Amino acid sequence: MSADEAALSAEQVAHRNRIHAYGLVAGTMAVIAVAAILWFWLARDYPVLRYVFIAGAAPFAWYAGRLPMEAWLAADARCAACGAPYAVSETGREETLVAATPRRRESVVGRSISGPNEGKTLVRKESWTEERYQVVVTRACSECGDVRSTQSVRTIQANRTSDDVYRR
Repeated sequence: MSADEAALSAEQVAHRNRIHAYGLVAGTMAVIAVAAILWFWLARDYPVLRYVFIAGAAPFAWYAGRLPMEAWLAADARCAACGAPYAVSETGREETLVAATPRRRESVVGRSISGPNEGKTLVRKESWTEERYQVVVTRACSECGDVRSTQSVRTIQANRTSDDVYRR
């Protein structure tokens, strides 16, 4: 354990381990993607050498997927005020309903060519409520106590219903 790791609190170590886990997943996904591309690209021309190429490209793909992900997440976890690593965590999330607007749409789906509804047009009637929320996310530093908030807007479609109706 280095001196930097000894200075981290238990919460910071847990945050760092979570970031490393995401990095490992990103690196593994990059290796799988590169291996699949090489596998199919080299299948016809170099069936035996594709194993060598995959084995050679896998470490580079792993680092190319892992390191940027960890750097990006670690930059978000560093406090802007005091510079403490792995100290920023989400402390609160508040969603406030701003607007709820009823919506409806009718669209022609097709035409029946046989049966009791022969020659009739199939119309799909859809209705829903569009809800708009204002989201306030609060993040705090565990070292200096600096608190920062970010705001965003989230839109969802709630109470979605759909009916199919035949018309002449």
